[in-house]
Amino acid sequence: MKKKILSSALVLALCATMLSATSPIDGIAPLSNAGAYVPTLTSAQNGTKVALLDGNIYEYAKDYVKYKSMSYYNGTDQFAPVPVTLSWTSEAGAEYYTVKLSLFEDLSAAEYFVTFDRSLVVEELLMGKTYYYQVIAHYADKTVLSRVFSFETAYLPRTIEAEGVSNTRDFGGFYTVDGKHRVRQGLIYRGGEMTDITAAGIEKMLYTYNIKTDLDLRGNLSTPLGSAVNYVGVSAPYYVGSNGILTESYRDALITEIRTFADPDNYPIYVHCALGRDRTGTLCFLINALCGVGEKELYMDYETSFFSVKGCYGNTPLQPMIESSFTPLYNYLNTYPTEDEDATLAERTEAFMKEYLGITQSEIDSIRSILLEEVA
Repeated sequence: MKKKILSSALVLALCATMLSATSPIDGIAPLSNAGAYVPTLTSAQNGTKVALLDGNIYEYAKDYVKYKSMSYYNGTDQFAPVPVTLSWTSEAGAEYYTVKLSLFEDLSAAEYFVTFDRSLVVEELLMGKTYYYQVIAHYADKTVLSRVFSFETAYLPRTIEAEGVSNTRDFGGFYTVDGKHRVRQGLIYRGGEMTDITAAGIEKMLYTYNIKTDLDLRGNLSTPLGSAVNYVGVSAPYYVGSNGILTESYRDALITEIRTFADPDNYPIYVHCALGRDRTGTLCFLINALCGVGEKELYMDYETSFFSVKGCYGNTPLQPMIESSFTPLYNYLNTYPTEDEDATLAERTEAFMKEYLGITQSEIDSIRSILLEEVA
């Protein structure tokens, strides 16, 4: 999230009170005892839904149908996430404003932002979530609180940016078919190789996305993220062809990939191959399918790669590529034999992992426990 920068003197004066989201700023009562808010402090974004994407990728994702990416394929990066600008009105004379932003209506676990303006740009928001925020105006002789406002982010793929890396996005956010769970965001990020990542990109990976594990599907190479990051390098399979998930020489690599997600100490994980499309797309399909994500979302996640330079590598015609690569992978897992003829894709994927790869039930349970959150 993007914070407005104050002078060093003011930062020093405020930092002690702003380090903890649970400690009230000096002069401001806790929310439960705040009393009446000032109705003249209002926000234009209250009650709105905002999209974190725009342009072609927004048009693609908002009403996705299979093969829709073909309409927007142009070989460029069209991934840029859109920040949200919060703005408000208040009586004149405020020296500065504090904004509390939280995923909880009581503003617990809030982040604090400080600005001299009557607006604030926030980035790195999660998709498909309701955010709550309160604006606090600081005057020389008083402190004025707004009511608690809210806005909702649209249910669209959550793309991210790390300078020098293409095809980057959050793995999570999708609901399961039964609607009871959702894949957590902020735990797995997927994308292309980091060969050309800049210093700013490395900083973003380490300190914004807090990457702890670099899961590199290109083979045993190295990570540009430094020795503090766990590096797991395997030569990974893709799809179900000659280099696919049923090829015996790739079996151990696939086992290592999947077991990486069973260890909670590995998270957050950045998983990538060269393009972030084929080997990465295969693994992300397997994990999302295991978690219970449905066909539409699985295809949309795969096709989203075609909105990046890396994902468009080779200028391959899209529909034939999808039908010859991703669809056979989906069909294989969706028809994997089980005792229950009505087994779901998640159950069939679980059976494949246990029977063919030897992944244990406890490892599968661990993956689901880490990645799935219950929804109302």
